[in-house]
Amino acid sequence: MHIRRPFPALLAFAAVSLAWGAPVPRRAPRRAKPAITTLMYIVNTPDSIASFRAHAAEVSIAAPQCFTMDAGGFVGGQVPPEVAAIAAEDHVALMPLVTNRGFSQPLIHTVLDTPASRARAIRYLIYYARRDGYLGFQFDYEHIHYTYRRRFTAFFREAALAFHRAHLQLSIALVGRLSDDHDLASAPGGYADWGGAYDYRAIGRAADFVSVMAYPEHAGFSGPGPLAGYDWVQKVLAYTLARIPARKVSLGVPIYGLRWTPVAGRAHSAAFAQDNVGDAHLRWSVHSVAYADLAASLAADPPQWDAVTRTHYLAQPAAGGGQVWYEDAASLQAKLALMRRDRLPGISAWRLGMEDPAIWTLLARDYRIRHPRPRAVRGDFAQRSAAAAR
Repeated sequence: MHIRRPFPALLAFAAVSLAWGAPVPRRAPRRAKPAITTLMYIVNTPDSIASFRAHAAEVSIAAPQCFTMDAGGFVGGQVPPEVAAIAAEDHVALMPLVTNRGFSQPLIHTVLDTPASRARAIRYLIYYARRDGYLGFQFDYEHIHYTYRRRFTAFFREAALAFHRAHLQLSIALVGRLSDDHDLASAPGGYADWGGAYDYRAIGRAADFVSVMAYPEHAGFSGPGPLAGYDWVQKVLAYTLARIPARKVSLGVPIYGLRWTPVAGRAHSAAFAQDNVGDAHLRWSVHSVAYADLAASLAADPPQWDAVTRTHYLAQPAAGGGQVWYEDAASLQAKLALMRRDRLPGISAWRLGMEDPAIWTLLARDYRIRHPRPRAVRGDFAQRSAAAAR
């Protein structure tokens, strides 16, 4: 019987290993990527839909802002057919937003004052979700006076109960808040008309999850500054997590920029801010800006990094002292670190089409994207949507 001998090199390696007591080296185990749920907001514009098509693999839940409610509680709208087709093709769950039309305060107050209107709105939403196979809806009702807090909470509880009976999910976009103080600094846009209407504890108990909008820290109500500085986001999270379990909190992040331009005399823009600097009373015209629109500026004038807020900005003396503060992959990475630190399930990002393309590389490299299973679509809606998109 012929016995085959091991290769000489292998014998020599084993002998050396045994002599020195060294273990035979093994390949280090590959660390599993942390799982994340990415809710991405979409609007019905070519850039937003193109971004969704290109990056659907990194999207857990697509949230198009496309349904509105009127003062009678009647809800109308439609997910853009192309968005519905992409979601069906790539197995992305759909959770549209519903808003009070134009964020009208009198409108939402009228609905909250009228039980029949609240019930009508809930019936409409459930009808659309069941007909078209949505995961559910996200309430994006804003500009509610804080004195309507109890009535809004009652409306949300009524909706959550009805949604859950229909095996649907209900979430909400919450205006980020720092405290319960009734002052302008407690929430973006102020406490009375924007941040004070939400009972975080009660809503957190009823909701499947909340998207807490940790932005904008600075916008049309302030002077120049970051949309969501690292230190400010930490404060929003501290307030939120003291009232809502971390497992139900999606960190709302901006993925766009804002440009502040000094305005002489009366501002002609609909969006302007006032800022007191020493004795000077400055007025700013404020406009949102997509990352793609900054390419020329970034090439000509390297951005500056604010180490405290962990945000990039551009100071533009040529524009008469204007500034651009914007979100990119670097600032998102800092916020994702906070998400992981606080054991949150994921992020909600406003909005596709305005983002730094590098955020997709970041997400694909460092995270595994969770994909909630969408409900079965009834009828031939998916086929009709795909046909309409083509």
